[in-house]
Amino acid sequence: MEKRIYPRVAAHLPVVVTNEEGVRLKVLAIDTSSDGFSIQCSILQRNLMTPGGCYIRNGRPVELNAWLDLPHAGDRPLQVKARCNVEFSRRIARDRCEIGMRYKDLEGDGYENLIRFIENRLASNEVAMSSL
Repeated sequence: MEKRIYPRVAAHLPVVVTNEEGVRLKVLAIDTSSDGFSIQCSILQRNLMTPGGCYIRNGRPVELNAWLDLPHAGDRPLQVKARCNVEFSRRIARDRCEIGMRYKDLEGDGYENLIRFIENRLASNEVAMSSL
């Protein structure tokens, strides 16, 4: 399947991230795209995901598992399970960080669910802009 490029959309989404040691952390995604997403977290959470803020380990990007909950019309959110590489880690405030993740593998219908969510978000933004 060919992946199309979609713009990054702002969206506050709950995410559970599991590091290489199996530690699970609840964080918040602040945006997402078809290629990856960014999260905001505390310094402590960052250090658990990327030891000391270093996102390269043994010459390779740190890998994390992530579960994103995407809102949709049904009762329960659609969950996207992904294996991700950490692309960047930066401090955005004294005690807050932003971490960028790139999807390495998406399980099951994860990619299709993600694209559906992005397309719906883009369509709702266009409707909102046209009504101004």
